[in-house]
Amino acid sequence: MNAKSPDQTPDAGTQAGGATNSLGAQLRRVREERGISLREISDYTRISMRHLEAIESDNYKNLPGGLFNRSFIKAYAKHVNFDENTALEAYARTAREHGAASDEALTSPTRSRIYMDGDTSRSPWLNIILSGLMLGIIVLGGYAALHWYKRTDAPGNDAGASSSAPATNPNSAPVQSTPQLAPSQVVPSGFNIQVKAKGEDVWMKPFVDDAAQPDFTLKADQTREFTPQQRLLLRYSPSKTNALEVSVNGQAAKTPTLSPKGGFVEWAITKDGYRQFMP
Repeated sequence: MNAKSPDQTPDAGTQAGGATNSLGAQLRRVREERGISLREISDYTRISMRHLEAIESDNYKNLPGGLFNRSFIKAYAKHVNFDENTALEAYARTAREHGAASDEALTSPTRSRIYMDGDTSRSPWLNIILSGLMLGIIVLGGYAALHWYKRTDAPGNDAGASSSAPATNPNSAPVQSTPQLAPSQVVPSGFNIQVKAKGEDVWMKPFVDDAAQPDFTLKADQTREFTPQQRLLLRYSPSKTNALEVSVNGQAAKTPTLSPKGGFVEWAITKDGYRQFMP
């Protein structure tokens, strides 16, 4: 017997339950003629196997209902090259015969979303919350990256700085060539110290509040600013004593003549005792 054309309209007497001329029987026959398995349709349309089997057996009670049914039938028909409008009309007739509207909204208490094998129920509010958390993590990550970039790109690492100059740290300001701070600009929580190299390069290693900082070479006529809370110790070569110009809280200090320790001079400037170096 010749098979019917895939887009042939089902007979007016179509009945659910897998009848020969029912929509499900026609869809199954077309699928088998084309050598397409239910698993292939499931993988392509993302419709679970149990729902596809329900369509072929015209058992619409096992489908989620309403617009979902129409969507499933349309996707099935399209994949096997069966006329989609014909399939939807046949489904509508069958639904009317059984006293249900084909576009009736799903009234089952089960919340169906993506109908895959082994699908678990999850509240849409949970999906919204998880999406919001993921978006928040992405935004915070972007903000942190931008903040890190701004810190690493801060001024002070200019072309005139030595390749051995330290990275910016929270206890010392970047190298500058600006005039000394006025007394009104003194940091109230500690005290302000500016060190300038006069006419030649000066290597030094600072200790801010007894915390060792990376050593650096201060280029000629460049200035570095420190804002310790209590104490700044500068270690430098004795031959560079006269090449240093230091000011404390905007007042010029006199560089003392100190005895070298281990080949270096160590000049300690404290918050309570820096006035002894004032001229």
